[in-house]
Amino acid sequence: MLAERLSRLDGREKFGLLVVVLAIVLLILDWAVIRPINTRCRALDVDIERESKALAYQESVLQAGPQVDRQFTDIRERLGTAMPPAEALEVMKGEIDRLAQESEVALIATKHRDPRHAEFYDEYALDIGDFETDEEGVARFLHAIMTAPGTFRVTRLKIAPDNTGKRVKGSMTVTKVTAAADETPPQPPQS
Repeated sequence: MLAERLSRLDGREKFGLLVVVLAIVLLILDWAVIRPINTRCRALDVDIERESKALAYQESVLQAGPQVDRQFTDIRERLGTAMPPAEALEVMKGEIDRLAQESEVALIATKHRDPRHAEFYDEYALDIGDFETDEEGVARFLHAIMTAPGTFRVTRLKIAPDNTGKRVKGSMTVTKVTAAADETPPQPPQS
């Protein structure tokens, strides 16, 4: 029946019908195939741009790797190696005694506090209840503590002249931070 109707059409009508059918087919292809492909391509372009930016950032991080390794090594060496708390306190006391002797500071009374443990580090504190020296000795001792290897810090300091006015007496608290004793320090990535 459809073939019979199509056979009765003249050339211009057949051509018009062909154009209409082609237009409908193209519209269906546009709606069902081309638009979804274009949408997916646009989404992929956005993903490619985002990933390209991420890649550029990661490459810049990788280029900084050797510098970060050096800084990590410096910091790890400055923190010192983790050791049992009793041993760490003895080492700290010995270092403070040596620095005091070199600075001509007489440590009269010292007492350690229990270590304070945090997630990645341990903090040791030594209370110097009484010390005696001249003013220059205090300055040398403080300078020696602040420049000594390790992470020494004076967290409390009290000084006053003695009865003669030629020497000073005082007290202070010195702390030191080390890597946590119960954890092994992280190793820098190998390049």
